[in-house]
Amino acid sequence: MTRKPDSGDDVQLFCFRNAQAVMIFRKYATRSLIVVWAAATGLSAALAYAVAAAAPARSDIVDIRVGERAGQTRIAILCANMCSLAQDENGDLILQGAAPSINLDLTMRSKRLTRFSATPFAGGARLSVESNQPIASIAAKNCKVGGENAVCADFFFGVKIASTAKKIDPPAPSLKSRRVAAVSNASPDVAAAPILREGAEERYRIFASLAAPERLAPPEGAILAKLQPIEEPVTEDTPKFRTEEPLVAFGVFDFRERVKVLLGKSLTSEHCTDAEAKLQADPWALTAMVDLGLCSSARGDTVEGDAIFARILEYTPDNFEALVGRALIAEQAGEIGAARKHYQDALNALPPIEESKRIVAAMAALDGA
Repeated sequence: MTRKPDSGDDVQLFCFRNAQAVMIFRKYATRSLIVVWAAATGLSAALAYAVAAAAPARSDIVDIRVGERAGQTRIAILCANMCSLAQDENGDLILQGAAPSINLDLTMRSKRLTRFSATPFAGGARLSVESNQPIASIAAKNCKVGGENAVCADFFFGVKIASTAKKIDPPAPSLKSRRVAAVSNASPDVAAAPILREGAEERYRIFASLAAPERLAPPEGAILAKLQPIEEPVTEDTPKFRTEEPLVAFGVFDFRERVKVLLGKSLTSEHCTDAEAKLQADPWALTAMVDLGLCSSARGDTVEGDAIFARILEYTPDNFEALVGRALIAEQAGEIGAARKHYQDALNALPPIEESKRIVAAMAALDGA
């Protein structure tokens, strides 16, 4: 218990001792607060590290799609951020910009590839596939899937000929081949004989074969055919429907309507004029070039439209709108097999879901035609 001071000196000594006690108390209290703060900070950092370590890794891959055509299988990878795909010196596929860990079973999606896997490797991922057929070559490139940037790995498969196959003797040289060989072996002073060029494509030869043969003289019996009626006389008891003009066949092919149904484009005059203006301003405007090919085909100039689509597919083989345009031209000409092939190529180009459903419906209609 503290004693009260009696004199002035005692009062000063009392005040000094009490002030010293207060300073000592503050000193130890401050040290305690520092220790408590350090412990709390360390615990928070440890908890944050543990939560960050336990949190699942964010996936860098948005979608993976698989498409196939005659001898090619494509795997398209859509990344969340910018990524690239290339081959190293060993020929392995290396994905940069994303490091996923994936193991997919492709037996239900592909006829050739059975498994696709990605293993994180040096800031990226090493891609590998398993197949039930030998792979002839692999190509990696940037591509577009449904209008979005992606990277694609193309796997090409070749036909391997068995060594035990029966050898077929070459046919005997024909008259034409002997003539070509004689011309090629002739001396430079002798002029080469003209050689007939190859004919046009099959669908152009069909229309030529339908032309009526030229006749220099009327056939026998032509005068008799003019005198005799071709049809039997019509009686009142059995009336017949007679007309001089041929009836218009039901289900006339409307190119503009088919384009509107399959691709959702209305080929009006304003739309076609706008496409021509865009193509003049930018020669690489592929969308305007596709619209120009559709407009030419809708006007009846299918040869020009097919040439435009072929030029587009030289630069972008996976342009599904150009493939649909070629399919419609073949369907209008009655070439069901060619139309089905172009529709299948358009599906392999991985169009959006709605367009894919319409293309599948168009292929089903070909089977019922």
